[in-house]
Amino acid sequence: FQLPPTVKDPEVARQGLANTLIERCLEILPEQVSLLTVQYRMHKAIMGFSNKYFYNGALVADAKVAERSLDDIDEAPVTFIDTAGCGFDERLQERPEALHRNLSRFNPEEALLLREHLYQLLQQLGYTDPADINALSKLPGIGILSPYREQVVQLEDLVREDPLLAPLLRGPLDPESGAQQAVLTINTIDGFQGQECDVIYISLVRSNPKHEIGFLQDYRRMNVALTRARKMLVVIGDSATIGHNRFYQQFLDYCAEHGAYRTAWEFVR
Repeated sequence: FQLPPTVKDPEVARQGLANTLIERCLEILPEQVSLLTVQYRMHKAIMGFSNKYFYNGALVADAKVAERSLDDIDEAPVTFIDTAGCGFDERLQERPEALHRNLSRFNPEEALLLREHLYQLLQQLGYTDPADINALSKLPGIGILSPYREQVVQLEDLVREDPLLAPLLRGPLDPESGAQQAVLTINTIDGFQGQECDVIYISLVRSNPKHEIGFLQDYRRMNVALTRARKMLVVIGDSATIGHNRFYQQFLDYCAEHGAYRTAWEFVR
């Protein structure tokens, strides 16, 4: 249940190229299949939803990671921040240079909300001054992901223009190599594949009165996104839009039961 192939031609997809080699092997040689049941990356609460939805509860978090969390931070390992009722409507990209490409969606208010939560997290972690190199060097790795390229562009612009956040893109100097190690990474889910961070934010973007979720219906892609975090996962979205979908409603229920379910109004100034 990892990232599927990117296939733009429906006819080619119908001919079989939408199926990965592993999927074909699973169909042809099921008796040769073994499931690796122990995971060594994430807190058990971060693992929990994907474990239940995709793997029938077969996964187990190794004892060394099952309770791993950020030091001295009073935050749930899994948090959903709900923008329902806030009027944070999605938009289509407006950049002239992007008009020749497939249109991507973005949600500027959701990006600002994510930034506000990140401000609060950084404050708890002791980073309040961009000149404080010592505090910067102690920060955990943070990843910000979105299924939509245009939302990634919006988030990158927000961070680069922010005096407190911009240094996180460069990071502190590594004393051994002399290179700068970025604290913060912003990317699409596809672009981040194979990577992981202590903290992961996911901006879902979609918010519309028709409850259309489009690209979010690729549940394997969301499975990948939800399992990139080691210690803390924060998902931001509109429950009124995504909650009409069974997969996302189950995720919302999971957050309410096993994590934290918060409203965007807590962060709006």
